[in-house]
Amino acid sequence: MTQPAAPPENASRSSAKPPDLILGVALDWIEQHCVIPDGFRKGRRLALYDWQVKYLGGFYTIRGSASWVPSDPVLAPAFTYRRGLIVGPQKLGKDPMVAAQVCLEAVGPALFGGWAGKDDGYVCAEHGCGCGWEAAYEPGEPMGMSWPTPLIQITAVSEEATENTYDALRPMIEDGPLADIIPKTGEEFIRLPNGGRIDTVTSSAQSRLGQRVTHVVHGEAGLYTRSNGMQKVAETQYRGLAGMGGRASLLTNAWDPAEHSVAQRHFDAAEPDVLIQFAQPPSGLRFTVREDRRRVLRHVYPPETWRENGGHLDLDAIEAEAADLVKHDPAQAARFFGNQLVTGSGKAFEHDVWVSRISDHTVPGRALITAGFDGSKTGDHTALIGCEISTGHLWPIGIWDPAEHGGEVPRDAVDAAVDAMFATYRVARMYADPPYWQDEIAGWQGRYGDKVVIKWATWRNRQVGFAFRGFATAIADGSLSHPGDRVFSQHIENAQRKPLTERDDSGKNLWSIQKETPDSAAKIDAAMAAVLAWEARIDAISTGALVLQPPSVYETRGITYL
Repeated sequence: MTQPAAPPENASRSSAKPPDLILGVALDWIEQHCVIPDGFRKGRRLALYDWQVKYLGGFYTIRGSASWVPSDPVLAPAFTYRRGLIVGPQKLGKDPMVAAQVCLEAVGPALFGGWAGKDDGYVCAEHGCGCGWEAAYEPGEPMGMSWPTPLIQITAVSEEATENTYDALRPMIEDGPLADIIPKTGEEFIRLPNGGRIDTVTSSAQSRLGQRVTHVVHGEAGLYTRSNGMQKVAETQYRGLAGMGGRASLLTNAWDPAEHSVAQRHFDAAEPDVLIQFAQPPSGLRFTVREDRRRVLRHVYPPETWRENGGHLDLDAIEAEAADLVKHDPAQAARFFGNQLVTGSGKAFEHDVWVSRISDHTVPGRALITAGFDGSKTGDHTALIGCEISTGHLWPIGIWDPAEHGGEVPRDAVDAAVDAMFATYRVARMYADPPYWQDEIAGWQGRYGDKVVIKWATWRNRQVGFAFRGFATAIADGSLSHPGDRVFSQHIENAQRKPLTERDDSGKNLWSIQKETPDSAAKIDAAMAAVLAWEARIDAISTGALVLQPPSVYETRGITYL
């Protein structure tokens, strides 16, 4: 092999920057050495789909201006992109593709090895592979070389999630030419012939964090959030990659926009050195509508993947599976199969059941009640919801839209409504979410007692999760009723279920509510206030509110209310 040439001169001399070029030998190496890991085609040579070639070609693109010195090769900075993010629906083939990439990073020509001169080429025999494959370089083409000691981490939220990639990786090695280079693949890690390793990392098994890794796979990066600890895991691995000149590949389904995941942060930042491949369907298509859903699927699953075109996918089977999931979790179905950025896990409350709880009951004056308050300042609504303890009847005492009051919630009007509530009813408890209304809540506590007006912070996920479970149960079993107020009911209808990482004692995930998107105009504040009012009722009952006969005169802090 001749001495590597200088950077290519295939751009005009007047050009300020030579063109970036794909490290083609890397993609060719994958197709020569990696095999299909499962199914009826198991063991056959892997032929990359066009969408996979597009991603891997982008990931392994070399900067036209990259220099190369044999004694001090350029690593990550030689490439156009330091990270790559691929967003695709279920069954697309993301895991086999990234498993093939792991093989390349482990023992293949994954690094820039200089610019080719005349008669340069890649010869497998020179790299310990006996498959006999050779590839000739064109003069000025980027050449590839292997990592001297690669350390690769396959990362996911759980062990089950890492298995999606790892279970594709092992047979890809064992059933093809790579078995001669990597003779043993373990259940938990793979030791490489050059002293390197392939490991798995999860949120619960982080002992390998802090290592100087050369390549990291982030499986389902759309689930990496601060609350489950995976954002910290990713940030730690990025620091390790920076120290070694390594890079990361992130793969995921479409994420929930309300969860602010690592994948979403990359997508929103749109940094020029992060490769993003995300085939979003046309806007305006609803995944819950059958005709729209078919159009979405045909857009996000490339034709080359369809069985009738020689691919691995039966689009009818995909549609049937998606339609089944739509029935009980349309938001998740849209994310998993439609590649759509949809918030939540579907509606938090069943519309028809909520409507069936409408009652013409009127809460009489002097009735013993509880109240829930959820306040905002300018963006969202502010809601004060009452609940009669004896009947479980919920009704809106006030819902304020800042748009109707010059852009800001009228605090004096809200304060007057609270005073009128205490003057009209006997309030056993009032639970108030404190942000933005600290001064007003303190004033209400001063007037009516801090044993009656209680700050109830909604950032406490476990308490919130149990409160929403109780409220949803009350709707389902008919324990509560409401007057059918249009705005109040619309807030209930708007509420999307938000899964929480906290679990109950049986191990079942808890949940709260969120808007369809963070900037959605469909408000949910009255739903939150209703949950607080209901939770206050449950707590009041637990302390004897239905057993002890309340006095005919309500007195607090020396003020008597008839």
